[in-house]
Amino acid sequence: MSKENKILYHGSNSGGIKTFEPKQHIVGKDKKIVFATDDRNYALAMTYGTGDELAVSYAVSSSSGKKEIYVDELQPGKLKLLDKPGYLYEVEARHFEPSSEGLESEYVSYSAVPVLVETKIVNILEEFRKSPEVHLIVYEKVPQSMTERNKISGKPTIEHTRSRFL
Repeated sequence: MSKENKILYHGSNSGGIKTFEPKQHIVGKDKKIVFATDDRNYALAMTYGTGDELAVSYAVSSSSGKKEIYVDELQPGKLKLLDKPGYLYEVEARHFEPSSEGLESEYVSYSAVPVLVETKIVNILEEFRKSPEVHLIVYEKVPQSMTERNKISGKPTIEHTRSRFL
């Protein structure tokens, strides 16, 4: 599929958006940006939470060899942030470039991006529970799960804290 036809996703807790306007964010430094991803589950996982509550990452399954997504609860009880409705938006990839942070499946745009399709997700957490490629890791199991995935559970390479969002 060419970049002109490729679809990216953006998750939001607001419905009715027709155009995503760039917003100030630390990743953009002095530029305003819009985020998107090629993974609908990643977009939904980013709908709620600031990065202090939930972490989203990938690992390759040792049994299937497929890429799977992990949503790690960084504070007790924060998976409940996803126990709400959300909106999944489809946008054209031609408006985006890879994120300067080098995060897998994350893209940015520095201009307004028109929405192609809006889909309401009745409950994001329930949607994830039905998906075999999404792993919801509760707070108490995060260190063990990260060890099993060969992830470092200490300080992240790139800071994802509340201060990251301007």
